[in-house]
Amino acid sequence: MGLEVKLDASKLESWASQLSARGMRNAIRRAIDKSATAARKVALDIIAKDAGVSVARIKPGVTKLRRTTQTDLSASFTATKLRIGILETKGASVGAGGLRASTHRLTGGGSASLNIANAFVVRMANGAWFVAFRKSKARLPIKGVYAEMPSTAMGQDRAAARVAWQKEAEKQLAQRLPQEVQKQLLSEGLPYSPPADTGE
Repeated sequence: MGLEVKLDASKLESWASQLSARGMRNAIRRAIDKSATAARKVALDIIAKDAGVSVARIKPGVTKLRRTTQTDLSASFTATKLRIGILETKGASVGAGGLRASTHRLTGGGSASLNIANAFVVRMANGAWFVAFRKSKARLPIKGVYAEMPSTAMGQDRAAARVAWQKEAEKQLAQRLPQEVQKQLLSEGLPYSPPADTGE
């Protein structure tokens, strides 16, 4: 996920000059990993709400966090093209009148009704099933109906989940980086004195 988190680190410069290079890098890594983990949790919740399903159903479509390394101070995860049956979304049903469901987009206009009069449930030999409708009057071909994919919920520039991820990541990093630098100072036996607050 190609998002950048910005942080004013000017107040940390005096601390950084006292720490070992490896210690400072480890403090930054811990802060980034913890911040990204917390932000991913927020993003999962928004992606689930966007699709109208539970967080548990979304999790298989969002990779675990790829954490920082000594040579790469970035953490990331990927939202995939996981297919979720439309009947797994909140309030969806198939009856005599076909499919009745709602889209739950938090980005770009909110929820909208989704009604397909000729929709039906297809049950396969392996026990799986999905909702479909015929694309013409012929028996085949049919088209499956699915909820929004996690990749769609996270993919647009101003998507609700994407905005929430960045906002939370920035907030978490601003809080966690000074904490982790302070911990590193103490672990290296260096005195801790917080930088002066300039009021900026």
